[in-house]
Amino acid sequence: MTDKLNVIVTQGPYSTFLEEIAQIDVVSGIRLNTVMPIKEGDLLDRLKIIKSKVSDKRLFIDLKTRQLRITEFANTPYTSVKISHKIKARTPITAYFDNGNITGKIVEIDGNKLILEDYVGRMLGPGESVNIIDESLEYLDGNFFTERDMEYIETSKKAGIDGFMLSYVQKKEDIDALKKLYSGSVVMSKIEDKKGLKNLKEITANSDYILAGRGDLFTELDYPHEIVNALKYIYHTAEEKAVVGSRMFQSLIKFSSPSCSDIMDIAFLKDIGYRGFLIGDDICFKKEPLIRALNIFKAIFR
Repeated sequence: MTDKLNVIVTQGPYSTFLEEIAQIDVVSGIRLNTVMPIKEGDLLDRLKIIKSKVSDKRLFIDLKTRQLRITEFANTPYTSVKISHKIKARTPITAYFDNGNITGKIVEIDGNKLILEDYVGRMLGPGESVNIIDESLEYLDGNFFTERDMEYIETSKKAGIDGFMLSYVQKKEDIDALKKLYSGSVVMSKIEDKKGLKNLKEITANSDYILAGRGDLFTELDYPHEIVNALKYIYHTAEEKAVVGSRMFQSLIKFSSPSCSDIMDIAFLKDIGYRGFLIGDDICFKKEPLIRALNIFKAIFR
């Protein structure tokens, strides 16, 4: 027996083992990563196929909204970093890549192009997130949803899919924006920055679920240690609506057994009170490490 453990698992649109994963008892839902490519003209048919494989489990379409994402390969400083939104901010300013593990100095912003001063250490690729942590950051395109988000919303209606994750939710109006486009949709609001934390009670009251998106949230907070109290605050505010996600069982990417810190990580979240978890991208694209992670989850909660 498990203590009400529910795990949402990330899968790609062409996963060859989605149906097998969806049948595992502790898997309560599937998150479709919309950053991953889908053959042009294939979106509706692909969503119908995914829905049929997920069966009675909840399928969440992860919309990127105001999250900044790289859209083209970039080799700094010889090429600018093209991102998903037109923005402005005072420069110079620091950009964080790879969950904060890589930084670069932005010396100029040209709409949706970031001009960096130097080489950041590796090639930057499409789909990677960018964090710019400054009060001066402004979005110039005026759209909460990206064009790709809009395509997914409209196609999901046709496919009969009503579950959505909203990235970087900062206020009630963000949820209202989806409800206006798709009434009756089931919304998991992702809390990934300080503005989301500030308005958490209002966001929780208007959401079906709250995701503590600790990957981006960890990067966005002023100090690293603040993530501890942030996760506690999210759980005690959202309670049964609370889900915590990403950066789980990273050791299983390289090794067949989890590290001690990975085990203690899940145990700590369990002690806070979390019973809902989201496994992010890293270990979800290979069946064996993902199944190992799910089995370890069950063992910790048994």
